[in-house]
Amino acid sequence: MSRVRLPLALATGAMLAASVACGRDVAQRPDVIRSDSAGVRLITNTAPDTALAWRFDTIGVLTDSLGEPWLFTAVPPRWVITDRAGRTYVLERDQVIRRFGRDGRYERSIGRRGGAPGEMLYPVQLLQQGDSVGVLDDDRAAIVRWGPDLGAIADLPLRGALHDASRVAFRFGGAWVQRRVVDSLGAREELVVDTVANVAVYALPEGRGAMVQACGTRIAFEGGRLFASGLHWHAAAPQMVVSSGADYEIDYYEGPRLFARVKRSLPSRAPTRDDLRRLYPDGLQLRRGGGPPCVIDGETLERDVGFADTMPAVHGVARFREGTLWVRRSMPSERPSVLDVFGTDGTYLGSVRGLNLPVGQLPNDELLVPIDDESSGGIQIARIRVTR
Repeated sequence: MSRVRLPLALATGAMLAASVACGRDVAQRPDVIRSDSAGVRLITNTAPDTALAWRFDTIGVLTDSLGEPWLFTAVPPRWVITDRAGRTYVLERDQVIRRFGRDGRYERSIGRRGGAPGEMLYPVQLLQQGDSVGVLDDDRAAIVRWGPDLGAIADLPLRGALHDASRVAFRFGGAWVQRRVVDSLGAREELVVDTVANVAVYALPEGRGAMVQACGTRIAFEGGRLFASGLHWHAAAPQMVVSSGADYEIDYYEGPRLFARVKRSLPSRAPTRDDLRRLYPDGLQLRRGGGPPCVIDGETLERDVGFADTMPAVHGVARFREGTLWVRRSMPSERPSVLDVFGTDGTYLGSVRGLNLPVGQLPNDELLVPIDDESSGGIQIARIRVTR
């Protein structure tokens, strides 16, 4: 029997001060409702969709040492980090981390497949811990680490508050930890914001799985129904933004403290067959061994797995140093993508179509954005300058 795990998203203090420059002009807008609830600032944006009045200029893409574009097979946000020197690190499927210099050219690689220090078996996230680079390795139940000189250092076992972690972001005095828990209450995704208390602030049940007869076998679909809500979060220490559930709400944390919530008043709706076609335009393709993929059609998925009651309003979030919030409303596979952008005071500034969710920001404020390379079918990472 084969097994498939559906992503939850599809089945994954200084901020918000009205005295900042862009906040002065919008603080009194009638389509922005501001209130306070038990010390948490609430910002509700009622404005309809408007085009974002910013310009995006591509400065270049990450390249090999000869200046040719580097092609990636996948670029999820958790596979990319940048450092204070303006260098970019990207985790690839072959258990290797590539480092690119300030000019975007390839510099060196670290890591390889294996179980010794500096080696990986099943890496799921690239991360930073102080001046060290790390990879969260699901199979090894540890964070594999390299020091400031990129030499391998001792692994950090996933124990205590890090037990069963599927994603980690370190900050001064602690970490934010996402973990999958399976117990007598069922399976769920949890997010811990205080590693001292080690109590989940967010917990999303996965729902019951489904069995599908396809591809000549029975396939178990885990993670609940299609388009079930998931946890989306992004950390730019010392702050983090979180979206959970189907509603358009983004929570802001300073360390372990919730201090603001930003909302958009958009109508909710149920998922449709059109959504399923956008998610899997050629059906759900499963690869087994080295043979051709097995394809499960949308009608079978709808009948045997089923849809969630409400289509999630948010499919990804990102927040960077200057305080802007980026929210992906389109599914990761959907083209063109749709992003909403909010100012430092939580005001909706506008939406942009056709730009993928940024996966990083360089010290000069250039954004790193994945772009599809139609000629090869791969993905490039573009360096984009934003003019506001």
